[in-house]
Formats: sequence, C-alpha cells, structure tokens
Amino acid sequence: MNKTYTEMFSVRATDCDVNRRMRPAALFIAMQEGGERHAYSLGLGYDAMMARGLFFVLARIHVRFERAPRCGEKIVHTTWPGISNRFFCPRYHTFTLEDGTLLASAGALWVMLDVNQRKIVSPKAVELPFPDTSDIPSPIELPTRLPQLGEASLSFSRTPVYSDYDINGHVNNTRYIGYLCDALGNATLRDHYLSDLVAGYEKEIREDAPLQLSLSREDDRFTFLVASQTGEKHFVAGGTLRRED
Repeated sequence: MNKTYTEMFSVRATDCDVNRRMRPAALFIAMQEGGERHAYSLGLGYDAMMARGLFFVLARIHVRFERAPRCGEKIVHTTWPGISNRFFCPRYHTFTLEDGTLLASAGALWVMLDVNQRKIVSPKAVELPFPDTSDIPSPIELPTRLPQLGEASLSFSRTPVYSDYDINGHVNNTRYIGYLCDALGNATLRDHYLSDLVAGYEKEIREDAPLQLSLSREDDRFTFLVASQTGEKHFVAGGTLRRED
C-alpha cells in the first residue's frame, strides 16, 4: 500500500493568468484530482465510496504559497492522507519544482457525507483502508479555526451557473477560490499572489439562487465571505497577499 502518491505535471497556459502564473483555483484542482487518484488506488475513489452511499467533501483547508507556479514549469505534486479522527479525514499536499524547491503546501480536512441525507458520517463508523502515515512529518498546520471576518469593503451578488457545479451536485470547492480571486481583482493580483490562506466550507451550494459575496481588505490581509441572501454562510476565507511580479 502506497502511503504517498506523487505525480508530475506541466503548468498549462489555460491554467494561468495574464502574468503567466498558475491561478490559485487551478492549484486547488490539482490537489482535488491528485487526491482522488490516490484515494482510488487505496480503494476509496468516488465510485467505491458512492457504492457505499458516501462521498467526501472538503470542510477546511490551509494553503501556504512560497511562490506561484509559472507557465510551462514541471511541478511535482505529492499527497498523502493524515490520521482520521471522529470528524475529519485529513490530507496533505506539497508542490515542488523538480529540484525540490517548495512552491506550496496544504493541509485539508475532509468529511464524509451520506449521499441521500447529506449528513456527516464519522470516519470511526466506517472501515476506511487508509495507510498509517503517522511517521510522515506534516508540511503545514491543519486549519483549526476559521478567520474572523472584517468589515466588508466590497460586496456584490453572484448566482452559480452551469460550470460551477460538479458530479456531487454542488458548487465545487475550487470554484470558491475563483470567486475569491475575482473579488480581489486584476488590479491587486497583477503584482500580488496569495501567500497564506485558510478557508472553511460551511454549507454546500446546490441551488441556482443569488449569493452575497463580501471582501474585506486591510493592506495585504483579507477576509472573504460567500453567503446566501438571508445571511447563511457557505464559505469563509482569510489570509495574506505577497507582492510577486
């Protein structure tokens, strides 16, 4: 049983912004897909879990970017599961250049949902053949607290569309990162990139109903909220930006 899973990919132009830097949402997609391929090899892929009436959803994540991956670079992605507890199935990721230069690391907390009831199922109640990875050092702290939201400096409405939804019937976790970067805007991201990000997925979005998006900025710090029109929180994020030309 492979404790870790490693793959290499080239940063495609379609994954990059106008600065030829990999969009943060594209890195989230790489984490999602690499993690799924590893889970598949362990007998815990999407089809195997759905056969048991379960599926994994991302609950919280902490990502630290050392430097943005750039168009054409070859990236080494390594991922492995952490040790599950009563509520969460952790998973870690690192992204490096071929020479080992660290570009980004992430620690994510996943939960299992019952496909019909959409309720959380404890990992302790289900046999999950994850390997023992307690001997692998954690590359980053797992997210234990969500950011405290600041006073909104920008608010706008957005309604999910066809391209936002995934095979689980809800807005995919990577799309929220796109929402965040859209709110930060071209003027900010032209010479800045995400440095540190903590995000929490509070409630899945399954309907084509208007959402209220709110961004707070203070120097290089930000918080971001996606909520329903009645104020119910769906996504909360906060972190810092780093100047990167």
